[in-house]
Amino acid sequence: MAVDKFFLFSYSTNSSFLRYILKQVALEVESIRQILKKYLLGNTRAAETETVDQWFQSFDEGAPLHLSEQERQTAKQEIWEKIAPAIIVERKRKVIPLWIKVAASAAVVAGVAFMLWWTGNRPATDAVMAYTTVTTGNGEKKIITIKDGTQLTLNAGTTLHIYNDFSATRKVDLVDGEVFFEVHKDPERPFQIQSSGLTITVLGTSFNVLSYKELSKISVGVMTGKVRVATDTTTIGVLQKTEGLVYDKQLHTYKTITIHDTLPAWKEGRLVLDDVSFREMAFLMKKNFGTDILTSNTQVLNTRYTTELPTSMTGEQAAEVLAAVHNLKTKKQNDQVFFYK
Repeated sequence: MAVDKFFLFSYSTNSSFLRYILKQVALEVESIRQILKKYLLGNTRAAETETVDQWFQSFDEGAPLHLSEQERQTAKQEIWEKIAPAIIVERKRKVIPLWIKVAASAAVVAGVAFMLWWTGNRPATDAVMAYTTVTTGNGEKKIITIKDGTQLTLNAGTTLHIYNDFSATRKVDLVDGEVFFEVHKDPERPFQIQSSGLTITVLGTSFNVLSYKELSKISVGVMTGKVRVATDTTTIGVLQKTEGLVYDKQLHTYKTITIHDTLPAWKEGRLVLDDVSFREMAFLMKKNFGTDILTSNTQVLNTRYTTELPTSMTGEQAAEVLAAVHNLKTKKQNDQVFFYK
């Protein structure tokens, strides 16, 4: 009951009233602190308890205070700053004070209440943001036509989210992989592809986007029409026919390149490795042929790989050709192929 009274006092007074109370008590400031501390811990003598109880009762006899919310918060803060330094529980007492338990419980309840309120009041965007997921496995390609007439060709190991609401903007997320887009022209509804921090916007054109999670770069190449490539803050390129852009996801740098006016090699059944690292080569071999390429040789790890492989080959055949081009030897073990010197 003593704690309840103390917090009733804390929540129903202000700084001016506190100063008035302190003047009325015929004790020095240090004595007041000590008595309050002992009272909250239940260690006061009978006479001290009676004095504090009478003190609390005197608040009830006074005229009620009408405080604004801001005044209440200011009062609580000032009271706490004056009382808290004196309320230090001795280490020998291992009991957690009741007011700490109450405050902790109140914080949990407040947090739950806020989450319930936020959940109930947030915008109902679930229907707008709903999407359909399309995927391909290793060595698999897929061609789909979506509801606006746009045709998408997915390379191996690709995951694509196609948003269901095309009323304002036609939008897809290239989560992982490579897609060739042949976008149906619609000036009223731009077509947007988002992938790894980039947004590619078009009206009607054909272009290729390579954006595998395991690769450090994103590549965009335009076959027809025009596309705009932007980060979250700025446009980094407007590409036309035979132009491309390579964006480094780690360094956040980019460069523009010239590409051939032909379909991407992978659509024609070819895997083109162009000066890639061992890790990138092994990743692309896994995606296209389902074969794991491994090595424990430092020289092999540091080799850059350049070649062209028909995806109609088996994984073992492709690994043999790749190794031969780079003067390496191979050893097959289960479903894995090891490269060595």
